Amino acid sequence: MENKEYQKCFVCGKENPIGLKVDFSLDDSGNATAKLMIASDYEGYPGVVHGGIISTLLDEAMAKAVFALGKAAFTANMSLKYRRQLSSNTPVTLEGRITTDRGRFIKTAATIFDDDGIYAEAEALFVLPRK
Repeated sequence: MENKEYQKCFVCGKENPIGLKVDFSLDDSGNATAKLMIASDYEGYPGVVHGGIISTLLDEAMAKAVFALGKAAFTANMSLKYRRQLSSNTPVTLEGRITTDRGRFIKTAATIFDDDGIYAEAEALFVLPRK
């Protein structure tokens, strides 16, 4: 699949003036990785990144992992565990990966972390549209 990102995407689009503009690295085995810092514009409480932003980042990392396989799918369901609060402007790593590929149904996982540990992690089921 040609790597054409939607440039208005809230997470990775470079033309979205209010977006996060995250740069992902993808590999053929279904891994997506990004290094980033989340600005204070995306806080829920003073100094703390909003949980919805963290959820969005994890979902996007898993979607990118699916995209790395050359597939375009949608999130059917997602479970999420917040481990600790993430302060804004903290350097973190975001990783998404494929855990099971069953053709039309793809299970994924994602983590946002730094050297001190995990902030949040998620699992999701992605489904390819019917043709």
